[in-house]
Amino acid sequence: MTEEARRLRVAVYDRGGGQGDWLGVLGRQSVDLVRAQSLQELASSDADHVVAWLTPDEAAGLTADLARRAEAPPVTILTGATEGEHPHTRLMKTLVMAKREWEATFDATLDPLAIVDTVGVVRRANLSFAHVLAADIRQVVGRSCASLLGPAAAGSPDPIAQSLVDSSARTEETRYEALPSVQLVTVSPWRDEDGKLSGFVVQLKDLGPQKEQQQRLQQAARLADIGQLAAGVAHEINTPLASIALRAESLLRSAQDATLTSQDAFKNFPRYLKTIEEEIFRCKKIIRALLEFSSARRPETRPTSLNALAERAADLLSHQMKLKQVSLSLALEPGLDPVLADDGQLRQVLLALLMNALDATSAGGNIKVETTRGPRGGAVLSVTDDGTGISPDIRDKIFSPFFTTKPVGQGTGLGLATCHGIVTSHGGTIEIESEPGTGTRISVVLPEPPAAVR
Repeated sequence: MTEEARRLRVAVYDRGGGQGDWLGVLGRQSVDLVRAQSLQELASSDADHVVAWLTPDEAAGLTADLARRAEAPPVTILTGATEGEHPHTRLMKTLVMAKREWEATFDATLDPLAIVDTVGVVRRANLSFAHVLAADIRQVVGRSCASLLGPAAAGSPDPIAQSLVDSSARTEETRYEALPSVQLVTVSPWRDEDGKLSGFVVQLKDLGPQKEQQQRLQQAARLADIGQLAAGVAHEINTPLASIALRAESLLRSAQDATLTSQDAFKNFPRYLKTIEEEIFRCKKIIRALLEFSSARRPETRPTSLNALAERAADLLSHQMKLKQVSLSLALEPGLDPVLADDGQLRQVLLALLMNALDATSAGGNIKVETTRGPRGGAVLSVTDDGTGISPDIRDKIFSPFFTTKPVGQGTGLGLATCHGIVTSHGGTIEIESEPGTGTRISVVLPEPPAAVR
């Protein structure tokens, strides 16, 4: 049954003294309170119930008027004390105070709470429960949990549905379609004084921020471990590689000798040596990237304008953008406060993000660099493209070292890992929004600098 079908229309007459206010409080979700201005209006009311504070004579007259109606509503008449506050009103106010205290406690609870009956229909809910559903509290009461929360995601349990079946208490992690992230759901049965099951208390706790923090800590730990390994490997390889490069260069010069080049058996040697030299320098470039990734240089921070940084980076890459026929636009927030950052490191991050966006964008595409104020102070630097996008199954891997979607030989997989390390060392975060085929938006969120340096 819907909430609207259950609501009662109650007509009240108390001479404007406010003695019937408790009715509206006690029946908040189930009662529409209508105040009659006179006994005649009260007697002709189409309410479901009538409540009035009257003298005995007025009570007799109202009763007679209602008795003449074919379908008169039930009536509650309070008599005996017509001056001041009726004793019944004082009793009801005591109940109202207790109800308000209970509701205030219920609504003050940060976690969403709901009281449901034995078939899962919400009888009470706190404001947090309505807020997480982006609904008015009046749209929540009277509806089933299944219709409000939606089905559990594939592979996730539905603890509410399970408790409705077996009447057991349980606490489980799950994901409901109508909620933004994973929830820790606690379902607790409650019983009346005779021990009969009356319903359940459902409590939700958003685990999204906690899981995101855990993932960041795990990512940071992995990057630190890989960085140490990379540094050791790079130093070990660098020495023999330098020796090989020196000898390859020497052999390449010797291969220009006319005596050697005149021999058919030797004619391919210069080409082979040139390939060896090129591959050695490619290895050295990878090792240099490894060392940069593992060095974790502490940023040398100073007040830095993200708008100026974006303009310089756009100028540096404008030629490459034109060659690929990709347009680059800037949307910079005027008067954006500077952030405390290492200008060189942030430039490295922005250039890497722009190059990745360029690689993902086809001719005729668009890339936009945007700066905005952060939601909690600070600033946000975003790079948006309308390229190929990132599929969900690899989205959580793109900051992992050596992971790349580029063809073999065209990427080391260290660019975004290095960006992640730089942004983290600045106390910031990197956020990704992407859908395959529609493009990607990567945002660098930097904290607000201390007041002393602003």
